[in-house]
Amino acid sequence: MALGTVPRFSIVVPCHASRAWLRPCLDSVLGQSFTDFEVIGVDDADPDGSGRILDEYAAADARVRAVHLDENVGLGLARNAGLKECRGEYVLFLDADDVYSPGSLEAIAGRIDATTTHRGQPDIVLFDYERVFWDGRVMGSQRHDAFAREGAGVFTAAERPIFLTFLEVVWNKAYRRQFLTRHGFAFTSGFYEDAPWTYSTMLTAERIATLDRVVVHYRQHRTGGNIHATSGRRQWDIFDQYDRVHAFIQSDPELAGWRRFTFDRSLDHILAVLAKPERIDTDDRAEFFHAAHAFAKRWKPEGYGADRTARGFKRWLLIHDDYATYSTLKLSARMLHVPSAGKTVGKLLRRGKLDPNLVAYAAYWFKQYACNPRAIYEKAAELAPHLRGVWVVDNEHVGAIPEGIEYVVSDSPAYEKLLGKATYFVSNMNWPKNLDKRAGQIHLQTQHGTPLKTVTFPDEGKDEVMREVDRWDFNLSSNRYSSEIWERTYPSYFEELEYGYPRNDCLLTATLDEVRAIRAGFGYDDSHLVILYAPTLPDRVDLDQLAAAAGEHARVLVASQHPRIEDLMLAADVLISDYSSITFDYANLDRPILLHLDQNSRRDTYFDVAEFPPGVVARSAEELYAALRNGAFAAPEAAKHRHLYREKFCEFDDGRAAERVVRRVFLGDTDVPAITPLAERSPAPSAYFVHNG
Repeated sequence: MALGTVPRFSIVVPCHASRAWLRPCLDSVLGQSFTDFEVIGVDDADPDGSGRILDEYAAADARVRAVHLDENVGLGLARNAGLKECRGEYVLFLDADDVYSPGSLEAIAGRIDATTTHRGQPDIVLFDYERVFWDGRVMGSQRHDAFAREGAGVFTAAERPIFLTFLEVVWNKAYRRQFLTRHGFAFTSGFYEDAPWTYSTMLTAERIATLDRVVVHYRQHRTGGNIHATSGRRQWDIFDQYDRVHAFIQSDPELAGWRRFTFDRSLDHILAVLAKPERIDTDDRAEFFHAAHAFAKRWKPEGYGADRTARGFKRWLLIHDDYATYSTLKLSARMLHVPSAGKTVGKLLRRGKLDPNLVAYAAYWFKQYACNPRAIYEKAAELAPHLRGVWVVDNEHVGAIPEGIEYVVSDSPAYEKLLGKATYFVSNMNWPKNLDKRAGQIHLQTQHGTPLKTVTFPDEGKDEVMREVDRWDFNLSSNRYSSEIWERTYPSYFEELEYGYPRNDCLLTATLDEVRAIRAGFGYDDSHLVILYAPTLPDRVDLDQLAAAAGEHARVLVASQHPRIEDLMLAADVLISDYSSITFDYANLDRPILLHLDQNSRRDTYFDVAEFPPGVVARSAEELYAALRNGAFAAPEAAKHRHLYREKFCEFDDGRAAERVVRRVFLGDTDVPAITPLAERSPAPSAYFVHNG
């Protein structure tokens, strides 16, 4: 957008701890059919990388501008910072975890045009929204019928007060910027900052229009992420914000008729907050109630009488500071939860003391001694020898556990004892759903790859999966791309450990002699060009033709035929894959990668890997053979793609991931070794390429 150009819309997107949802948010705006807008992304000193995402989008699209604040100021003041940068005719606010439905901006622009007369444009255009829940459920707004029933034409709030009974939010409206500027509207600091803004703008506007259309998908987080799941003293901000609302109304005699209305609305909002245990802790409820009474005493209109309704009775209790009756009503409404006999017996059996030095390990559903848990186990033996690590394996795979490694068989009495006494649980999958996590036990989810293929689970199984995820205390990530997806896919309370994948440490630390020893175990020497064939869908190429295309010294290793993937990657000089996550791991070695992506291999993925590949992309077996014959797989162009791929996906893998995990999780250190920059790393060398210069 040319400097000085006035766009139709300015869209302010404040960001703080929102990286998991920021990309879908921005994509929903930039993908609109109506394109005359600017996006002002405000990085509110975000600790999780949202500012980096804003910069990435700003570099790719001139309509996006990033504003970086030096310190965290909160949602209201961050919106103010964005508002100062707006050049548009109308201003919209969109929270970083919400999205616009397709065609919304075009519909808003059309409604502005339709309601503009000789008297001018609407000051505010109010539109509809839907709540979108983490499990896919969608719920319309409670007052959506009002749009069709009372939304025609242009009006004031006094003429149609129904529109002030909507949820007090700022993101369901478009505001004429000159209207905001003329009256000097600004957001206040603290929680519930939407309330004073909503009342002051709606009661001041001379021309309000509505759009009977769902514009915003308002995300309802399962845990955390917004005010609805935040407990503590910040909830007391609601009294300050409604003090501002009532002070604004009392400052203007013409608004006297709104005093009763806003008093009832503010008490209802306060009572709604009080009723939410995720906002007001049980121990704080009485204090909050008494503070609400003091608020009611400050602002109760003269001659006020409570309605003879259930809602009116609750207001009466607040006004008269009758917490005893209120708490009795709350208690009588609460259903007692009686646990099942089976769970009770299980808890009794596991009531003994935890062993602070006992660690339970598992990989691939009790089938292997492998992956990130193995690397952590081996590093713990070096850095924390006081810990006793015990592996869990099912009866059919006992042979996978090397000699000298302590293990228990799943579902055995020894296994049950381990579950009851272990303090730490380390795995690359979810533990069985019937595991009853005890207080003091710590679960580390290591994952087993960077997600490319879309993570899905059946609708009827989502609650069960999330209950298992709720046991995670830590989740391991090898790059910020993965962190965004884990946090979006598994909404829970775990701490994200952006440390890299321990199983990849050897890809950065192995010496040439160690690489040669591994190759020798497969029967290869330095003269052999070893190709690792590791697709998600095998049997799509002729392995003999593959080897022949690469030359007489080429040899092919098939990943599915060998258990330890790290050894295969170290041995190989070239990787051929498709949509497998192995490409992200192998890229750490900075060796050639080819992707075989034909129609038969197409998968549902988070991004189009063909548009951002780690090397040559072959659309058929013939193209794959040709890339090996003509050397394109190792050409400078392929190396350029690989470098960009490594920058994005090998971000934290520097050879010290296992050490960070052991120090943070087992030893309690928060000051773990810093990530070594990519340019300073020395990947394990390829014996073939060293031999051939």
